[in-house]
Amino acid sequence: MDNFEFFESLEPEDWLKKATSRWTVKDVLSHLVGWEREVVLGLKDTFEGGKRPWFMETDDYTEFNERIFNEFKDYSSEALLFELKKWEKTLGIEIERIGEDKIRSLKHMDWVFDEGKGSGDGEGHFEHHINQIKKAISES
Repeated sequence: MDNFEFFESLEPEDWLKKATSRWTVKDVLSHLVGWEREVVLGLKDTFEGGKRPWFMETDDYTEFNERIFNEFKDYSSEALLFELKKWEKTLGIEIERIGEDKIRSLKHMDWVFDEGKGSGDGEGHFEHHINQIKKAISES
């Protein structure tokens, strides 16, 4: 099951459950939509502008997370799913345009494929947050 299918499978009551002490399931999806968009923009910056994306130069994402939360707080879960699908598709198009082999041949580009250690325990960023959501849903 891919990311989109996972979120699409959630029940209406799941969206308001707390996935973290601060974020609901819907808020986590907003966060992931924002990051998917940033990965697309970062990939373009890397291959068109020759510069590393801002998120590879910091460990403090507080301001970004707050901005994304505020940007998407009034979106419905359906609208967020549309955004997720749009940005996942756009990322796929960019990877194809540039060439996956070319991207993978460069050091420190695992962020494009969400293969890094997003949580510090070996799981990617999406996987980390999806596991938070699964736990929140199973505990309620």
